[in-house]
Parts: sequence; structure tokens; C-alpha cells
Amino acid sequence: MTDPSVASHRANRRLRQHLDRLATGVIAASGIAVVAAVLAIGVYLTLAVLPLFDAAEVKVEAASTVADEGAIHTVWLADDGMRWLTRDGQLRNAEGTIARLVEDATIAAVAEGDDTQPLALGLSNGEVRLVPRDDRGRLIWTQAATARLFATRGVAALALGHTAQGWVLAGRNTQGDVAALWRAGDALRRLAVPETAEHIAMGHAGRLAISQGTQLTLWKLSPDGKGTALARTDTRAPVTALSFLQGGRTLIVGDAQGELRRWRLSPDDAGWQAAETSYAALGDTAIRRLIALPRQRLWLALDASGRMGLYQSLSGLRWQGQAPRAIPPPAVSINAQGTQVMWLGESGTLQRLAIEAPHAAVSAATLLMPLTYEGHSTAQWRWAAAVTGDEEPQYSLVPLAWGTLKAAAWAMVFAVPLALGAAVHSACYMSRRQRARLKPAIELMEALPGVVIGFVAGLIVAPFVERHLAGTLVLLVCVPLGSVACGWLWRVLSRRWELRLPPISVGVGLMVPLALVCWAALSLSPWLEAWWFGGDLRTWMYQQWGWDYAQRNALIVGMAMGLAIIPTLYSLAEEALSGVPRTLAEGSLALGATRAQTLWRVQLPVAAPGILSAVMIGAGRAVGETMIVLMVTGNTPLMSPSLFEGLRSLAANLAIELPEAAVGGTHYRLLLLGALLLFVFTFAVNTLAEMVRWRLKRRYRRYWGNA
Repeated sequence: MTDPSVASHRANRRLRQHLDRLATGVIAASGIAVVAAVLAIGVYLTLAVLPLFDAAEVKVEAASTVADEGAIHTVWLADDGMRWLTRDGQLRNAEGTIARLVEDATIAAVAEGDDTQPLALGLSNGEVRLVPRDDRGRLIWTQAATARLFATRGVAALALGHTAQGWVLAGRNTQGDVAALWRAGDALRRLAVPETAEHIAMGHAGRLAISQGTQLTLWKLSPDGKGTALARTDTRAPVTALSFLQGGRTLIVGDAQGELRRWRLSPDDAGWQAAETSYAALGDTAIRRLIALPRQRLWLALDASGRMGLYQSLSGLRWQGQAPRAIPPPAVSINAQGTQVMWLGESGTLQRLAIEAPHAAVSAATLLMPLTYEGHSTAQWRWAAAVTGDEEPQYSLVPLAWGTLKAAAWAMVFAVPLALGAAVHSACYMSRRQRARLKPAIELMEALPGVVIGFVAGLIVAPFVERHLAGTLVLLVCVPLGSVACGWLWRVLSRRWELRLPPISVGVGLMVPLALVCWAALSLSPWLEAWWFGGDLRTWMYQQWGWDYAQRNALIVGMAMGLAIIPTLYSLAEEALSGVPRTLAEGSLALGATRAQTLWRVQLPVAAPGILSAVMIGAGRAVGETMIVLMVTGNTPLMSPSLFEGLRSLAANLAIELPEAAVGGTHYRLLLLGALLLFVFTFAVNTLAEMVRWRLKRRYRRYWGNA
């Protein structure tokens, strides 16, 4: 007969076994889930970033017949359907003629700007027909007006540009004469340019580029009816095509040898910048046509051999292929997104080019290399992706990476000495009772929210440092030196004092002389500033080194973020030092070594992997910090080594710009690229730190086995 107590014991044992297996499965599943979640984040960021580097495409869509008669000049896609214009001035749609815009002349040239500028039709009798737009940018065909550009000769080419007061329309007649119409408010003034030209292009604020043979001239037109030649340049080969890109500050020049070059207006709009930029050529035949697209500083180039290329002003050639058989005529229509180029052939067939290049402005060069941007005279790393209007986007990640590493580096400079010093003192010199009180107190600092630290640093510390900059710098030098001096004084005191006072009184007593040192530094700093720096340290730094001072700078973020990562560094380093077998230290002391020699030659070398792991984890924590950097640095993406200027980190940039970025756009994906860089860095650092800690444990086992 079975003993009931034995049966109960067996049942309990089976229950414990089932619970152990269940707990093991739950723990294993949770660990796997955590790893899977981390990997899923990395995979998601990678998939979101990959489209940035997709190759651009230009596809020729199938042609369709939209008209059966008349010589078609150009076409528009309106809200109520397609409309096209014949050379004799008839506006038509699929149902027939809507209006006749021109009498006794033919249309020879068309110029179309943005939604605030009219449609200009150049006529064979020297006049231009101006079709205004309504508030929504739609053409009002019934209100077309006529203005005379040339007395007798017909218009051969038109170029339309934007000004602060309105717009300016430049034209060239069949004989090469150049004239312009300047619109400011309701006034329309004609300007004559005393030069002949083969090609014209209208840019920013009345800047007119004209070419004649190998000579390229930049004119400045003004509303008072005068024109001034700002710059003249001889090109290497005769110019065959001109076009200003979006914004009107970058001119693309194509020549008879098939070369393409970029000329940028100088920052003061007084001429060209000192150097031109060349692009990869399509071939060795002349460039016949340049078609500027209204987004991303893109343009299409066509040469005489039928080759076509898609270019971006900073990243260069993005696509190259064969042009369609029906080469686009002088008049083409481009949709507002710049994804379609349309024109009508002589037989009334609609031709389309579909352009798929949503991220053409992104390349290794634009992300990593210094470039010369519009409005700047030197090559720089710049980040300004969230731009509007005609501003040129600047996609360099280098200033953000520099700001991230700069903030983390200065935080480590402040945190590592304090945290490691506290860890060494508590692990190697304090009693267990004192250590049990101090360690939780320091670790409790980790509960301080980053936003609170950033708030205090931004609103209290930063103004104080600005008012007492010299005193703060003196403090940063005097406090470490004062601590060393106090330690030396304590060492030279009589052994009798050292035996009478408990160890904790030494640390408390050190606060008094350090407080006196701080008071003396702040009190004497105005005299020191007046003596050494002429009374103003910030002015002296600017004059000597070119360093400007910003209230929220790397110094403030170093102090604030250093305070935030001290608990992490201290806790990990203290555990590494406490984990060193006590038999090693006791053996060293038994052999006659001092406590300092034991620390430097025994305890620190054994705990070095753990301390290195603590430093790496602290660095990863500093790199990923968001709120403190966001509130303390001023968020200016500068490439400056100065301790007294602002910065912007990748994490802070995400917090600032991600809510405003259009999902799926270039700006949005670039922000996710920054997030991916942070993910990879912190993942790699933490993984390496864990490997170091694992090696540390193996070393501990070996020491314990030999003890």
C-alpha cells in the first residue's frame, strides 16, 4: 500500500518540474522576443532607408492621339481635362476650339513659370500674349493681354523669371536682339539689352544669362528700365543650351562638345562664383536641349546623337538612356511634381516622359562630402533638409554625426573621471556599510528624467555660465587641482591624524577646502579676465580663434549629459571592481604593496574589461540621449570644434524634424537613416561591451580556481 505522504511528495515534485519547465520556456521565449523585436526594428529601418538609393528611371510612355488637325504647339493637363494650343493661336480640347488667343500671327515660343506667374506666348509679329492665373494657379484664358516685346521681328525664344515685386519676361527675336518686360504690381516696363544672343535664360531677381558663341554674360535687369552686365565669361566651346534650375541661382550650360557645366550666382548676386562644376557628359556631340524640372534641382539633357540624361545639381548624372524618337519640341509642358514631361507632335499625338526619381538628390557625395551650395562660396557640410520654396535642400549627415559625437565626447570627459573615481573609492576604500549607503544614493540619480536635467541646465546653468564664463573655466581647472592638492596635504600630515580620523571624515573634510577653492575662483575670475583677456573673454576668443559664444553650447551639454550618465558608469564600474577576488588584493597587501600599488597594479588591470565595458555603455547612452541635447545645445548643425558653440545630434534632429516630415519623402527617409545609424552604433557598442563583460567573467573563474 502506497504511503500518502510519499504520493503527495511525488505530486509536488512533478508540479515543481512542470513549473520549472514553464518558467524556463517563458524566460526563453521572452529573451527570444526581445532579440526579435530589436532585430525587427533594425530590419524596418533598413527597409525604410533602402529606397533612398534606388536608381532613377526615365520611361517613354506610349503615345496617344488627342487631335486630328492643326499644327499643335503645346499641351496642358487642366482640372477639367486636356487642352492644347495650335500654332495659329487656337485653344482646343477634345470637344473642339475653346477660344482663339491670337489674330494675324502664329505662336513661336512659350514660357511658363510657377503658379504665381502668367503663361507667356511669343508671337511671330514681336508681341507676347500674357495669360494670367487665378488664386489657385489656374490659367484664365479669357483675360489674356497683349504686350509688345519687339517692334518688327518675331519672337524666337522666351524666358520667365520671378522677382520680389512680380515677374520679368525676357525674349530673343529672330535676329538675336534681346529685350525684357518687367512687371511690378500693375506697372509693365520694357527693357532693352544692348547685346545679341543665341540663347537666353532668366534666373533669380532679374538675373539674365545670355550666350553668343563662347561668350557667356550675366545681366542684372532692374525695374527702372536699365540693365547692367555683371560678369562675362568665355567658355571652352560654343554654348548650345542654357537653363536656370529651380530657384534661379544655378545655371546649367551645355556646349557643342557635349559637356555640361554648372555656374552658380555669387552669394551677393553680383556675378558668378569663382569656379564652375562639370558633370559626366552624355557623349561628344552638342547638347541640343536642357529641360529644367520644378523639383529637387533636376534637369533633362538631350544631345544631337539622341542620348538623354537625367541630372541633379549636386549628385550629378542619375540616369542615362536613349531619347524618344520624337525629340521634344521647344514647347513642352511639365507637371507640378516634375514627374512628367509632355508635348504634342505635329500629327496631334501626345508624347510623355515619366520620370521616377523621388530621391535623386541623395547620394554618397551629398551625404558625406563637403559641397558648395547655392548662396555659399566654399565647400561645406550642411544639413538643412526641411526647406520650403526655392531653397536648396542640404542633406549632409556629417554635421549631425559630428554633433552627436561631440556631445557624447564632452559628456564622457565630465562623467568618466567622476564616476570612475567614485567607483574606485567605494569599491576599494570604503567599508561595506558605507558602500551600502553610497551606492544606492548614486544609482538613484539615474531616476532623474532627462527633461528635468535639460530644463535646469538650459534655464539655470547656461545663463550662469554665460555671466561667469571665466570663473567657470577657472573652476574646471582649480577643482581637480585642488582635490589633488588636498590629497597631497593629507598625505604629508602626521600619521597620528590619519589613525585618529575615520575614513568618512576625510571625504567630508575635503568638501570644505574645495568650497573655498570654488569661492576663490569665482571671486578672482573678474580680475583674471581683466588682466589676461582685456576684460572680455568672449571677445578675446573671437578675435584670436574666431570662436563665437552661444549660451547653449557643448560645454553646457557636456556637464548636463555627464551628470545623466554618471550613475550608469558608476554602477557598472563599481560592480567590476567589487567583483575582483579579494584574495588578489589581500595577497598583494601581504607581500608588502601599498593600497595604491595594489589598486594600480592588481585591481584595475583585473577589472579593466569591466571598466571598459562601463565606459562603452555610457558612451552608447550619451550618443542616444535626446531631451538633454534638445534643450541645451541650441540645435544648430555646425561643424565646429569650439566648446562654446552649439551643435545638433542625430537623436535631437529626429525629435525636431520627424513630426513635420512627409511620410515616404526624402526628408523622412533621411531621418530614418539617422535613426538607423544610431541603432547600429548603440547595438554594436552594447554588444561589444557585453562580450567584454563575458570575457571578464571567464577571467574571474580562472582566478577563483587558482586561489
